[in-house]
Parts: sequence; structure tokens; C-alpha cells
Amino acid sequence: MAETLILKLMTKTLKTAIIGYGVVGKRRKLFIERNKNYKLLYISDIKFKKNIKSKTIIFFKNYKEILKQNIDVVFITLPTYLAARVTLTFIKKGVHVFCEKPPARNVNEIKKVIQTSKKFPHIKIKYGFNHRYHSSVKLAKKIIKSKKYGKILNLRCLYGKSKIVAPYDNRFTGSKDDWRSKKKLSGGGILLDQGIHLLDLIRFFNGDFQEYKSFISNKFWNYDVEDNVFALMRDKNGVIASIHSTATQWQHKFRIEISTRYALIELKGILSGTKSYGKESLTIIERLPKSSNGTRIKKQYFFNKDNSWKEEIDEFANIVLKKLPIKTGNIYDALMVMNMVEKIYRADKKGVKRLFN
Repeated sequence: MAETLILKLMTKTLKTAIIGYGVVGKRRKLFIERNKNYKLLYISDIKFKKNIKSKTIIFFKNYKEILKQNIDVVFITLPTYLAARVTLTFIKKGVHVFCEKPPARNVNEIKKVIQTSKKFPHIKIKYGFNHRYHSSVKLAKKIIKSKKYGKILNLRCLYGKSKIVAPYDNRFTGSKDDWRSKKKLSGGGILLDQGIHLLDLIRFFNGDFQEYKSFISNKFWNYDVEDNVFALMRDKNGVIASIHSTATQWQHKFRIEISTRYALIELKGILSGTKSYGKESLTIIERLPKSSNGTRIKKQYFFNKDNSWKEEIDEFANIVLKKLPIKTGNIYDALMVMNMVEKIYRADKKGVKRLFN
């Protein structure tokens, strides 16, 4: 009987919509359509000149048209200043929500989502922290959890690209500047846009941090959002993490080094749509107690396929259909990572005053 019920649930098709059809929205569409549990019916984006109906999908210019439709799931891939507002709207309508990061412009916005979600406990809300699903990250988590190399001593992270904005993406602002360059719209710069992945991952690997020190700057691009953030964090056990989130990295780069008692776990490169962050790998360098050079490489792993988007989308369908709890990328994760962002901003009082006041 139970097996029959599960089979029935898993054969149900989730009536699905996407709001926001930029680079990320198009990528989400690709993997939604590959999963038979979703039936993509509606897409909205302000760039559409008019409503268009294809064989299987209706394209709306205004997302409010989707509110009139009967759907089960919505994927929100909008600019940050719209993310929390639209999420709230669909929660109240009784629709399960998958929202891209950043989840909001600030902590207060995500707190409003949490308060509303308590009134709709049956609604699933998941956030798109897809880096957790990368093969190198999953393997690193497995190694850390096994405690084979002992407890974490410290973490050092770098995530960098060569710009803040996407040129000519002016459909939301009406100006030549992208919305990401405007604090009022974006909530922040490179830290909130890209560095948020690093913050999410160090929480994923180590847990929460209590002390924060930082330096933030917009010295190069001169927008009213930051283009560089250097931050130090320390947890209650003395584990220290450092991050550098930058928009002046002329060669795109992703690297996380996790020092444990008996080894260094190095994640280098990350597979992405742009393919500009290098090959994705994980290297384990064992500590050599009787040697001063510490160069012995125990194992190296190389990953050639990015399954993160697929796994994240497939998992969400499973969660909705089987009414499972969201264990990763849930609303609590969203709140905690936004808390980290704000603590880093506030830790550099001079930088915050110069940039955001």
C-alpha cells in the first residue's frame, strides 16, 4: 500500500513556472525540462515585448499573470531587489518556491519571508546554493565528515571574477548600468553576488562563525557597491576562516583550502556555464610530521561534469512530491548566510560608511 502511494506521488506532474528568463533562468529551464516530474507551463520576463504562446509554454511579460494560473512550483531567478518580494507573493498563493541566491538584499527581507512561511508550513522553500552540489564540494564534505584527517584547523578561500556587472543588462534600471552596480537594487556588490557561495560553503564544511573582521572596497570600479572584500571569521572552537571575494581577478579563480590536523584538502577550479574558472579538482596533501617540506600529495581527483544544477532541481521535485524536509539550501541556511554577509559589511565601519551611507 505504501509503495503504491509513493509510486503514485512520484508519477504526479508538478505544474511549473519560471519567473526571470536571463542566463540563470534559461539554465534552470534546461534541467527542469529534463525531469519528467516537472511540466513547465509558464515563463515570465520583463524583456518579453508581449505575451506569447508556444506549443507547450506561455510566455508572459508580467509575472503577475502567473499568479492567475494554477501551478505547483515556481522557480524565481530575478534581480535581488525582487527576490524576497516575489517569493512572499507565491508563498501566500500556496505555491512551492525555488529561489536563486542571493535570497534577499538584507536580513530583514529574509526574516519577512520566514515569518510568512510559518503560516504556510506545508509550502517548500528552497534556495539555489548550487555549489554544494558540485562533485569536489561533496567529496570534501564526505572527507571532513569521516574525520579521517582530523578536525578542521582553518579555511582559506578565494572567489574572483573580472567585473561586477553584465554589460548592457539595463532592462530593470533604464540606464546603461546593470542593477548589480546599484546598492538600492542589489543590496551589495561582489560579496552578495558571488562571495555568498564561499560563505555558504564554509558554513557547510565547518558550521557557524561568531567573530568577524573585514576590509571592503570599491576602489577600482567605483560603483556604490563593493568590488573587493577581505574577511576573517573565527568560531567558538577557534577555527579561523579567511575569504577574498573580488571583482578585480583578471583571471577568474575559485579556490578553497581546508587545513585539518593531518592533511590539507584543496578545492581548485569550479565547473561553470562560462567554463572560465578552470578544471574542477580536489587534492589531498597529507601532513608529514617528520618532514619540513610537507609536499606529499596523497590523492588527486578531477571532475569533468557539472551535475549541480540537475541534482538540485531533481532533489526539489523529490522534496515536494514526497513532502520531505529540505536539509540543504533551506530558509534557515538563507538566513544564516545573509547574517554572515551583514556581519562582514558591518565589521569594516569605515568601508561601510564610505560605500553605503
